[in-house]
Amino acid sequence: MKGMILAAGLGTRLRPLSYELPKPVVPVLGRPLCTYNMEFLRQAGIKSFVMNLHTHPKLIQQRVTGWAGKGIRVDFTLEPVILGTGGGIWNARKFLKTGTFVTVNGDTVLSFPFASALAFHRKKKALATLILFPDPAKRYTPVWVGEGERITGFGREAGEGDRSGFYTGCQIVEPELLHQIPPARTSCIIRETYTPLIDAGAPVFGFLSSGRFQEFGTPADYLEGTLALLSAKRKEAAAPPSPEDGGVTVIPPVYISPKAKVAPGTRIGPGAVIEEGATVAEGASVTRSILWPGGVLPAGEELDGAILTPRRRVQVG
Repeated sequence: MKGMILAAGLGTRLRPLSYELPKPVVPVLGRPLCTYNMEFLRQAGIKSFVMNLHTHPKLIQQRVTGWAGKGIRVDFTLEPVILGTGGGIWNARKFLKTGTFVTVNGDTVLSFPFASALAFHRKKKALATLILFPDPAKRYTPVWVGEGERITGFGREAGEGDRSGFYTGCQIVEPELLHQIPPARTSCIIRETYTPLIDAGAPVFGFLSSGRFQEFGTPADYLEGTLALLSAKRKEAAAPPSPEDGGVTVIPPVYISPKAKVAPGTRIGPGAVIEEGATVAEGASVTRSILWPGGVLPAGEELDGAILTPRRRVQVG
């Protein structure tokens, strides 16, 4: 199997942060955001990926290939004009045409029982299987599932099915689907591919599952998602300096890169992320905040509920 990371968006909702870095490679606990879903799929056995790019493609390629090293192959397609969720997949068809493939968004962190989903897909002999999660808050567009787990419709007005969930952006797909996507133009895979296929009775299924789904769409989402991961990965986070090492007060959970600079007399945490190359000057404090690489918090200042970059402070809480 191959994996595709959908990463050709503009990052509009993440502005002003995305003025400095494209969303797929914003730092999350020492690594680019998009690599979390790549790692999830790698653990499921996928070692070859393609990413579609639009904004700052060379920067994204550099960051992603630097993370991937020699153990994961990553190819890239360029979209001078954004082609959407359908057109982007069609544009990558030469990488995806040889067997079952999986697509996932580059701006989420996702995990679920993938082996069970793949077994379901194969048992159903599905053309496509969309991974659905419960949505008790009704935040997202519902996807309706009927008898035999076939998808019956999209949206609140569709409403014909036994159950519903929201689409996580992850799907398991057979290469035959590539022939059903409108070629050589921008298209939405839900509206222009799956909806007519479902109406025609094609084997398009929903796998109702659960697990971790975190969206990093807005600055607030980015901060909350990073802090949630920090709490989940607390035991794996880089060891912070102890209070005995230079008089730094640390209140977990925190992530402090070994290549960050934290001065004596600082207070770090709870919920502090200090990325590589960031600086916290003497007497400053950081709580529920992220310092980007190159970000500098001056002496005596407080950072609370914010993201500090080399160019700006984005207050979100």
